[in-house]
Amino acid sequence: MSEAQAKESPSRIIPFTPEEHIYLQQKDLREEVRDTRKELSSRMDRIETRQDKLETKIDALDKKFETKFDKLDAKIETVRKELNVRMDKQDAKFETVRKELNVRMDKQDAKFETVRKELNVRMDKQDAKFDKLADRIDKLADKVDSMNKHGNIMTASVIGVALGVLYVIFFK
Repeated sequence: MSEAQAKESPSRIIPFTPEEHIYLQQKDLREEVRDTRKELSSRMDRIETRQDKLETKIDALDKKFETKFDKLDAKIETVRKELNVRMDKQDAKFETVRKELNVRMDKQDAKFETVRKELNVRMDKQDAKFDKLADRIDKLADKVDSMNKHGNIMTASVIGVALGVLYVIFFK
């Protein structure tokens, strides 16, 4: 059929030639490819937009966490410094107390040494008194022995009374 006949009867279906059919299929395929490309391009744009938003959120979170970590590091450093200051104060206090205790111990040692010397002097005096008393008792015993030799015998009661009197005189 010719084109003139096709124009005259519009109700009639004109079959396509194989070349026309291939051309129309190629045209449809091109339109499909173009539509698919547009669709893919718009989807890629949406994906890129979402990716940009996510990257922005990630960057914001990263900055937020870095800020928090910096604050925590600053707090840790502040607490560490405060603890070091407190430890230094405690060390100084300990050293002061140690020095004070050493001074007190030295004073106590000196007092002890003084008291020990005083007691030694007193004990030496007492020893001297005991030695004198022992000498007197020895002399008295010698007198008693000499009296016994000369015939003047004293009884045991008289000797006991004499020793008791001497004890009272010297020790009281």
